[in-house]
Order: sequence, then structure tokens, then C-alpha cells
Amino acid sequence: MSKIYFLPVKHGDAFIIECVRGDTQGLVVVDGGPRSCGFELKRKLNELGTPDLMVLTHYDEDHIGGILQLVDTCLDDNMIPAKEVWANCAGYVEVAASKYTTAAHGMLLSVRLNELAKQHGMVWRNDLHEGMEFDRPFASIEVVSPTEDVTKMVIEKQKDEARQLLNATQKDTIDLEKPLDKLAKEIPPEPNLKKDNELANAASIAFILRCDNLSILMLGDSYPQNVERYLREEKGYSEENPLVVDFVKVSHHGSRNNTSNSLLDIIQCDKFIISTNGGNGSSNHPDRTTIAHILCHTKRNMDTKVHLYFNYKLELIETNGIPFFNEGECEKWNFEVHDNIKEL
Repeated sequence: MSKIYFLPVKHGDAFIIECVRGDTQGLVVVDGGPRSCGFELKRKLNELGTPDLMVLTHYDEDHIGGILQLVDTCLDDNMIPAKEVWANCAGYVEVAASKYTTAAHGMLLSVRLNELAKQHGMVWRNDLHEGMEFDRPFASIEVVSPTEDVTKMVIEKQKDEARQLLNATQKDTIDLEKPLDKLAKEIPPEPNLKKDNELANAASIAFILRCDNLSILMLGDSYPQNVERYLREEKGYSEENPLVVDFVKVSHHGSRNNTSNSLLDIIQCDKFIISTNGGNGSSNHPDRTTIAHILCHTKRNMDTKVHLYFNYKLELIETNGIPFFNEGECEKWNFEVHDNIKEL
């Protein structure tokens, strides 16, 4: 039976997917949380074994910090972190002097991956973009974001700057007075690719993974406009012909600018995963507006209960951030909250 491990890595993302396809099993790691939580990933992998595939969606510290810690350990122990790694950070290799550089996380990671690839023949792909399809023995995977142009733009920026790209997300605000159906009408703005943090998120690798008894749309920190355009224009999904998946990993920890009604309208799903501990000093996730989009988008079937899964206790998330549910809303909008979830 396929399984999702939903690691508690504070404000970051870290998932391990146990894939089963016929008689074949495989492990897929998606991000590793911040460096301070790297032990969570290492502990679980010590139990499960070497991953067949490791996907680093983008180079923000709350996604690759734990991977950096794991890769450092692998270099010291003369072993590989995974049989194959997907990470679009190749541009940093050319500007790094050594593995001891103190430059950006993406540069550090690319140097280490380059060393592992040379030493052990580990496969490292750094060219992931929408439309790529992979058929592995344990799962099929379709990349739905970023565009090839954005991937190239990020690599060029890495070569030019070789500095840390900061996740300077503005602090979200939550208006408990505004009903969810009113909040759901807000439309996320287009990303500004001239801003480092928005370019980093736009370059986030998003993909659909399918194996026996499990299909999941992993959105990383991607923007809804990019994913929706691909699904509509390239794959022919629509309100009448929606993408059907068992789970959606909600983009950017539930940030208000990374989920839209129009994207949700072409996805048929009733289980949504939100990875967050409520805030990291610069943002409060998830945003109530994102919850509103999930529950009140136009094509939502109100007869089907929506399930929201969090990897921390709700009271902790709301203590660090701001409460985002009002009394009676679960019944009114037919949803259920599952908190402190570590496996699905």
C-alpha cells in the first residue's frame, strides 16, 4: 500500500512517499525542510532506506536546508542521498569556489550534488520543466511547473548573482470577520519575476505522481497561474474534464497568493495537505483566504466533505499565527480538520 510521510519540519516542506506499483516499491523524497530540522528527514530515511528519487522543488531554505544537512552527511560517509536527484540549481556550480563556500543555499547544494555525481555516479537532473513525463517502475511522474523559460531564467540569475535568494514573503493577514465565500473571490496577483523570492517560487518544481492506490499533485511553492495554464492548455483539463487526484499538497504552506479558484475548479480532489507550523516570523500560514479558495471555489461539490491535513496541532499553528476558522464553519462548509498528522 502506498503511503505519504508528512514530516514535522516547522515552517518548511518535507515529504517521503512510499510508492507501490505492481510488485515494485520505491521511495520518493520531496524537499527536506529547514536545516534545523534535517534530523527529521535523516531519522526517517534511516528507517526506510535510500530514496529512489529526491525532488528539491526550489532553493528556499525551508525546502532545501534539511537536504543540505543530509548531503553533507552523505559526503562525510561516502554515500549517496538518493539514486536520482532533481534540483534546478545547476547555475550555481560555475560560481562556487569549494564546498566550504558561505554563499547561497542553492550554490551550496549544487556544489555538493556535483561532487556526489562525480564520486558515485549519482544521477542529478537540473533541467526539469513542464511537460516532462517519467515512467519509473514504482510510479509515473508528470512535471506541471515551471515553464522551460523560467527554468532558464533562474539558472541565468544564479550565474549572475551567486548569492542567497531570500524568501521575503510579506506577512499575511487574516480577517476572521469576512465570510469564507467572500474571501474566496480574491484573485492572486501574477508573480513579479524581477523579485528574487517570487522568481524562486515561480521556478518551483510541481508534479503529479501516480502509483497504485495513490495519486498526488505536489505543488511545492508554485504559483497557480503557471500550473493552471499548463493543465488547461497543454493537457486539456477543464471544469468539465478535471484532473482527478487523491491528494493536493497545497502550495507555499497555504500562502494567499499561491492558490486560486480557477485552478481548483479544474481539479477534483477532497484531501488537501498543508505543511506549516503557523509562522516563521515573516508570515502566518496558512492564510484564511487560501482555506476559502479550497472550500468555496465555484466548482466545489458541497455534498462531498473536504479534508484538510496539517502536520502540527491546530492550537500550535494558531498560536504562532492567527486563528483562521470561525465556530460553525466546519458544518456550514462541510469540511474536517485533521491535525498533527504524520502519515497518510
